[in-house]
Parts: sequence; structure tokens; C-alpha cells
Amino acid sequence: MKKWLLLLSASFILTACGEQTTETSTDTTSQETSSVVEDASTEDVVTVEVTISVTEDGELIENGEQVVEVEEGALLLDVMKENFEIEETDTFINAINGVEQDATANKWWLFDVNGEMAQKGAAETELKAGDLIEWKLEAYE
Repeated sequence: MKKWLLLLSASFILTACGEQTTETSTDTTSQETSSVVEDASTEDVVTVEVTISVTEDGELIENGEQVVEVEEGALLLDVMKENFEIEETDTFINAINGVEQDATANKWWLFDVNGEMAQKGAAETELKAGDLIEWKLEAYE
């Protein structure tokens, strides 16, 4: 009877040890998978160059032209905040590098993307390689 009890105990201990090994192995695999995913996401980041030009009545303002390297798909408003002194209200730009809109003169900041009037606001405009963004402060009628 003691032999059976000893055999049963040994069997239980071996089984318990075997389960621990399996769990450790699973945890290691999970950690390795996580680090591979993190590494892949940093490799997928693509940076591109865009040109931003800022003019008032057709003349470049001070520090008004920059070629900047950004993450592809970055939003124009975020890029403007990072590279220019911006004053805004509810995502609408009121001033760039201290040059303000003038409601009495009907002068507003508007921008073109690659030579065409923007169809979206700066907070929704995603940038891609080679984009030319032209901010213009002019009187509009």
C-alpha cells in the first residue's frame, strides 16, 4: 500500500511540474510575440518631406517657408503647431508667426494643397510626400 501511495504522490508531483514548465513556455512565447509586434510597428513609420509656405498679400512672412520632415499621414494642423507659432480657435488658425487675420479688412488665413484650394480644414488634411502647402493671408471678396 505504501508503494502505491508513494507512486501516486510521485506521479502527482511530476504532473504538477510538467504543467509549470508548459506555463513558463507559453509566457515566454507571449513575450516574444509582443516584442516582435512592437518592433514591426516602429519599422512601419514612414517619414516624408513637405514644404510649407506662408505669405501675406503675396509676400513671405518672417520664417514663412520651411521644408519639414513629418510622418506620412500627419495632420497639417499638428505640423503647423510643431513648426510655427500658431494661434487658433476651434482648429481655425487666427495667426501664424504673429501675423493675424483682419476681419475688418476681410483678410483670412486660407491654404492651398499642391496648387489647389484645400477641400478640408487643417485638422483633417493628411500630408503625403512632396506636398506643397501654401498658407495665404489675403483680402477676399
